[in-house]
Amino acid sequence: MKRAALFVSALCLTILFGTISSQAGQTEAATRPKSSAMRILIVRSAAGDCEPDCAEWISAEGDITAATPALLRKVLKAIGGRKLPLILTSPGGDVAAGYAMGRLIRRAGLEVTIGRTVLAPCKPEEKNCTDSRTRGRRGFANNVGAFCNSACVFALAGGVARHVFWVSPVGVHQFASSRTLTRWRQTTLNGRVIRREILSVSRIEVKTSKAQYDQAARYFDEMGIDPSINELVQLASNSNIHIMNRRELLATKIITDGQDANGQVLKLQATLFVQKNADRLAAFTATSTDVPAGLYDGSAIISHIELREAPDAAGVQASITPTTGSGPVPIANLIAILRIADIVAFSNLSQNSPSPPLTINLDPVTFCALADRRTLTFTIGPKASNPVKVETVTVSTRRFRDLDLLLAKVCSKRDAPGKAT
Repeated sequence: MKRAALFVSALCLTILFGTISSQAGQTEAATRPKSSAMRILIVRSAAGDCEPDCAEWISAEGDITAATPALLRKVLKAIGGRKLPLILTSPGGDVAAGYAMGRLIRRAGLEVTIGRTVLAPCKPEEKNCTDSRTRGRRGFANNVGAFCNSACVFALAGGVARHVFWVSPVGVHQFASSRTLTRWRQTTLNGRVIRREILSVSRIEVKTSKAQYDQAARYFDEMGIDPSINELVQLASNSNIHIMNRRELLATKIITDGQDANGQVLKLQATLFVQKNADRLAAFTATSTDVPAGLYDGSAIISHIELREAPDAAGVQASITPTTGSGPVPIANLIAILRIADIVAFSNLSQNSPSPPLTINLDPVTFCALADRRTLTFTIGPKASNPVKVETVTVSTRRFRDLDLLLAKVCSKRDAPGKAT
């Protein structure tokens, strides 16, 4: 009994209290929209007629966290060196992770487009179609609700080409720097820790150091972005956002052009088609169809519409030759109109040549809109009073034989709108 008492008296019990201060961290403003950790998937186009050569892209959406670079690295390994475009939308997140993402993207030689991916529902037979897998999903790309704020800009900067459609905002602001304070209680017995208890964890904002902004400047310089972007980063407080205007986006070189997300996928689809159909494309010159529309002196007009690559290879030239059973229709005072989606193109509004054809020049963006549409609208009529009765008709694109070849030739090499020079 005495021995036991002596043993207990020899024990030394110590309780210590302490506070640990972590290194400063950098995130985006606390007022940004709530999101979730970034999901990164390889997505295959869900367009119904693209198989077996459907376009694929990398979809990256959500908060950039410390775990995001590792997820991107896993996806890049899965694509095996292919140059798939990365379609990105994010409110921002961890600055260091943004740097890491950008460097991974640049090293892989990928283009970045700000956009959203709408995933198609999984079919019963698609066993790999789950969100838990890197690949196996199908979808469509668009720009509805797409944006890139704060740390997302560092990922965008990594693209070898950086496409931002005019409806998708890009925002920057000051870093939100903080330190994490952890209060703890530790119990030791004879110098050995037997219990450690966290009492509280709190985060306090601290002033972002010049060194941190200098680090951002070095990163932008590494990516070939103009240093003036760092001035814009510091323009808005970390509780606000500065939405860059078009002039700023182009001047800083944070974007290279205004390509939209769907257009990026269509361009890739056209490139795949060109690669597979090189022989057919080499022999291809033009596609045409005959369209009944309008009356001339009471006789039905049949317009022969021919589409071919423009002589300067900058789009497509449509040639329209209107005739009746009696012969060609005088075109001096005629006008022809093609409407593709919401874009309208006219033949010469001034005095035409007296002899056919009427010509309409379609820029690549307008013409390539046909790639995911089934019809176009054709109108022919008089500029002023004459014997021609105006009429508008809807023309199925299936009437143009080998239209897919012309789309492939034009759309695979087009420049996007708003291209920087």
